[in-house]
Amino acid sequence: MAPKRKVLYGVELKPRTIIRPTTEVKASTEAEKSDVLRAARKVISEHRDVLIALKDR
Repeated sequence: MAPKRKVLYGVELKPRTIIRPTTEVKASTEAEKSDVLRAARKVISEHRDVLIALKDR
């Protein structure tokens, strides 16, 4: 019998795995740097509840 998996926000969670970065963002100008930071902040703010729940599981 397979172990029961947790469900978070309707998504079945798989066992934890280590994710290695496969790409690197290089921003040479101030405008590019601010665009990258703005995009990262937007993703974090939109998914804050899920990220916190995953951290605390």
